[in-house]
Amino acid sequence: MPEAIYNKQNIFMVTNECVKELKLRASASPRKRFRLCLHHKNEHRTHEMVNVFYKDTFMPPHRHPQGKSESYHIIEGTMTVYFFDNNGKLIRLIEMEKAGGQKAFLYRLSSNEWHMPVATSEWLVYHETYSGPFNKDYDVEFSVWAPREEDKVGVKQFLAALQGEIYKK
Repeated sequence: MPEAIYNKQNIFMVTNECVKELKLRASASPRKRFRLCLHHKNEHRTHEMVNVFYKDTFMPPHRHPQGKSESYHIIEGTMTVYFFDNNGKLIRLIEMEKAGGQKAFLYRLSSNEWHMPVATSEWLVYHETYSGPFNKDYDVEFSVWAPREEDKVGVKQFLAALQGEIYKK
């Protein structure tokens, strides 16, 4: 089952009904996430996506090459973005929520730091902007020190250890 669809219209609006449909698609997805690409194809220079995560979604720590930037803007729900050094040690985190609260609602990463978004609410909906064009073999490097998403036991242990690190600080 595909976990992404591409917009084919030149003028496109994201509505509440659209978000409901994306949540239905995420619910049916094995990884409990879904992405609406607002750009038409991977060759575009700017990629904009509406990402939907259910609370148990795990996206492993990853980084992007130098010269690429990424930003997240919360539409609904809450998330924490974790940052790691090259050995997997937690170096920073950003707690996020939609605009109007006390936490950040938008962040931009302009370096190739290891990072990992984690939904902290039942549903997370966020707008992501990424520097294109996109080539998965080049633009995303997954860490060797974190579990793969298929390793459910490893993921649970990794997230528990991460929470333990946060409480130590």
